[in-house]
Amino acid sequence: MNNQFVFDGKLKMFTFLLMGIGALCLGLSIALDDQHNLIWLTNILHNSVFFVGIAFAALLFISTHTMAWGGWQTLFKRIPEAMMMFLPFGLIFLGVIVVLIAMDVPGTEYMYAWTDDTLLNAENECMHDELLEHKSAFLNLPFYAITIGIVAIWSLFAMVMRRLSIQQDKNKELGVKNMNKIRFWSAIFLPVAGFSSAYAIWQWVMSVDAHWYSTLFAWYVTVSVWVSAISLILLIAIFLKSRGHLPYFSRNHIHDLGKYIFGFSVFWTYLWFSQFLLIWYANNGEETQYFYLRFAEFKPIFFINLIFNFVLPFFILMMNSSKRTLGTIGFTAGLVILGHWIDLYQMIKPGAWYNMTHHEHLMHECGAHGNDHSGHDHSEGGHGDVYRPTSSDFDGGKAQLTYFQNDHDHSDETHSDDTHEGDSTHSHGADATHAEDDHSGHATDNDGHKGDIHVNESPKENDPHADHAHAEENHAEAHADHGHGHASFVMGIHFPGILELGTFIGFLGGFLFITFTFLSRASLKPLNDPYIGESEHHEVWPFPSENHDDHH
Repeated sequence: MNNQFVFDGKLKMFTFLLMGIGALCLGLSIALDDQHNLIWLTNILHNSVFFVGIAFAALLFISTHTMAWGGWQTLFKRIPEAMMMFLPFGLIFLGVIVVLIAMDVPGTEYMYAWTDDTLLNAENECMHDELLEHKSAFLNLPFYAITIGIVAIWSLFAMVMRRLSIQQDKNKELGVKNMNKIRFWSAIFLPVAGFSSAYAIWQWVMSVDAHWYSTLFAWYVTVSVWVSAISLILLIAIFLKSRGHLPYFSRNHIHDLGKYIFGFSVFWTYLWFSQFLLIWYANNGEETQYFYLRFAEFKPIFFINLIFNFVLPFFILMMNSSKRTLGTIGFTAGLVILGHWIDLYQMIKPGAWYNMTHHEHLMHECGAHGNDHSGHDHSEGGHGDVYRPTSSDFDGGKAQLTYFQNDHDHSDETHSDDTHEGDSTHSHGADATHAEDDHSGHATDNDGHKGDIHVNESPKENDPHADHAHAEENHAEAHADHGHGHASFVMGIHFPGILELGTFIGFLGGFLFITFTFLSRASLKPLNDPYIGESEHHEVWPFPSENHDDHH
């Protein structure tokens, strides 16, 4: 019986090739990024959080099953034990992000708007973001750096539990004794994981959309990385079995892992829809803008996310036979991993893009009003959606969301006469009728114009002051706009391109290298684990006979 995995040169070369592809794509992202470094910075954040999350979920898998006195997973538990050892190495990538923020590298203020001092400066009334300043007590670099300590604590738990598990192989007397110790450490880890993971997720992911919040978000992200970890455990187990290892790993184990993927794909959808429904039903502009932005400007990944993570796994894995067919379950597991990578992509990229376009809009607007920002370079990028909650946005307890999407050419600050029909002066002191003459192409309703959207806008037809304020707002936009429509599509932001997929492949190669390295340092079979016999004879009703057939 072959219980020792050998990480041979051929397999090492394969992981090095994957890492090489990732390094090349990340380097090209840095060299070709014309979005103020936003693309490559978010690529690092996206993949770092995703694979650290999978390693955390692997540790969570060991802890939860140990506390539940589970035995069926014992036969392949060395796989999640090896996967969780990526946590200490994940510290490096997360540490790089902290250093980049601390060095104030251009683009970090777009990735995390709470690092932008111009928005936190109360003396600059035009740029000042009062809500962001209020949240800065929690969203700041020292509090963000605490997440490094959190991952370090997770790493300590992972190393202690793996060491106790491996010690069982060397001494039969340690089988039950060390299992009780692992259960003790698991009992400590689970509450620590529950609170600390929520904190880390708030800082890493939710704070990208600093104006937005959701009480379900930490659960949502945790389930996403959990089902990704289950899928990767299954794929690695199938790979090891194909090389002659894990002879007792049967279709019954595969069936249960498939049920995990099916069940948590449904649970993920439940959380997704609960978050979506509660926010949309509340009709709060500060929250609704999160989904509106993703639906309006990131529609392909919005629907791909749902198709990959719910529709396909649900219909493929509904039948018992599909959870016992290696090709089908392997394909679905790979699909789920890619789908939840896309899920995290649409959590990070739209918010960062919003921060960049919002900031550029404010810089242009404030510069136009003489707030000492005339030196800002607008030559790159375009304006996007703008949402600035102020006291005037609320009327009768309902939110009013103003959403701008523009294609701007900042290199040309001159405006042709046909942009403002019948107006050659463009004075900001004009009366309310100025809006009709100067903005014939800028309708204030939703009919055929996705550029300006007003949610729950209170009727103000009889209020000349409101009309005048609205005309002023539209006029400011017109001075920077020759056309009104969707923002320019940017590959790497609005949709993952080759460089983004290549970076993902590189991180995957690094993750597999760490996992295979630690798999090769211990027996694949936990020799003296008290539950190993139960796992070897694990049966799933109504397929008891298949278990023994798979061993030969």
